[in-house]
Amino acid sequence: MISIEKIKPIHPFPARMAPEIAFQVLNGLSKKSIVLDPMIGSGTVMRTISELGYKGIGFDIDPLAVLMAKAWTSKIDDKRFLKQSEKIVAVSENHRMMDLYLPWIDDDMDTKKFIDFWFAPSQIKALRKLSYTIKNSRHEYADIYKVALSRLIITKTKGASLAADVSHSRPHKVRETNNFDVLKEFDKSCHRIVQTLTSEKLKGKVSVQKGDARNLVSVKSNSVDSIITSPPYLNALDYMRGHKLSLVWLGHRLGALANIRGTSVGAEKAPDRNSEIAQVQKVLEKMKGFESLPERIKNMTYRYAFDMENILKESSRVLKENKNATFVIGNSNLKGVYIDNTLIAEAAAAQFGLKVVERIERKIPENKRYLPPPKSSDKKGLNGRMRTETILTFKKAK
Repeated sequence: MISIEKIKPIHPFPARMAPEIAFQVLNGLSKKSIVLDPMIGSGTVMRTISELGYKGIGFDIDPLAVLMAKAWTSKIDDKRFLKQSEKIVAVSENHRMMDLYLPWIDDDMDTKKFIDFWFAPSQIKALRKLSYTIKNSRHEYADIYKVALSRLIITKTKGASLAADVSHSRPHKVRETNNFDVLKEFDKSCHRIVQTLTSEKLKGKVSVQKGDARNLVSVKSNSVDSIITSPPYLNALDYMRGHKLSLVWLGHRLGALANIRGTSVGAEKAPDRNSEIAQVQKVLEKMKGFESLPERIKNMTYRYAFDMENILKESSRVLKENKNATFVIGNSNLKGVYIDNTLIAEAAAAQFGLKVVERIERKIPENKRYLPPPKSSDKKGLNGRMRTETILTFKKAK
C-alpha cells in the first residue's frame, strides 16, 4: 500500500495539489487506464499515477513545471547519478570564465540585466560554470541536474539569488551580497533529489511534455479514461514571477518567459479583441458586486472565463464517453468581490457535454500549501483568496 505522506516533492512549488485527491480519484480505476493532467504544475498527479502503476500524460506551458514533473517521474541509478553530479562539479570548478558562452544570456541584454540585478557576482560566476557544464554534458540525467540547479534558486529564504520568497513566487531583493556556495550546494541538492526520488516506487509509464491545456493538439479525441488537474487560480499566484529566476540559467531568455507569463491561464490581461464575451458576461454578472469592479479587473476575469471554456472544451474532446474529469478549483476575492471560479468552470463544462456529478468543498490545510503563513486580518490578499478549494467531478455524456 502506497503511503500518501511519503510522496515528497522534488522541488519547491507555491501551490501543490494534495496527493490524496489524486489517490481518491484513481481508486478503483483499471490499471489499463490512460490518465491526463493537462496542467501538471508541480507534477503531483504524474508522480501519483506512476506510483500506482497507471499510464499518464501531462502537459504544462511552464518549462520549469515540465522539468520538475519529468524529473519526479524518472527512474535513475542512484550511484551513477551521484557519480556524474560529482563530475559536473569538478568540471565546473575548472572552467575559465572567458571560455563560457551562454547565448541566451550573453546575446540578450534584458536577460543579462535581470541576472545582474538578482544575483551577486560570485554566484553569477558559479552559476555560469554550472549552467554551461550541464548544458554541454549531454548526459541522460541532464534534465534532473537542471532541477538540482533550480533548487538552489527557488528557495524560501537564502539561496543563490539575492531574493527571498522565491519559492512563494513573490521574490523581493533582500540583500546586496551573498556568500552562498553554489557548487557545494549543488552537490547537496543532487543528494537530496536521490533521497526524494525513490525511483523504485515508479511503476507506471508517464509522458510529460510542454503543451497548452487550451489546445491539446497531440492528444486524440476520445482517448483518455480520466482527467485529474488543478487549473491556476484567477489572480492568485504568478508562478513565472519566481520561476524565471532559475529558468534564465536553464536556457531561457527573459522575453520568451514574459510571453509565457502573459499567455498563462489566470494572467492579469484582457481577452483578445475578437473574443465573444456575451456568454461569459451572463455567468459573471450573476456574481454579487461584479459590476462594481474596475474595468481592468472585469476584463481579466473575462479572460480567465474564456481560458476555462477552452480548457473544458479540450478536456471534453479528449475524454472518453461516460468517463470522469476531476478539477480542483480555488475561488477568488478581487477588490472585496467574491468570484466563484467553480461557477465559471461549471458553466463552461455544460457547454461541452460535461455534467457535474460531485462537488466537494475542501479546506486547504495550512501546512500543506507552499504559501506564506495566513493572517486572519488579511481579507483581500492571498489569504482571503485561498482558504478553500472545490473538487469538481464532471462526467462526459454518452
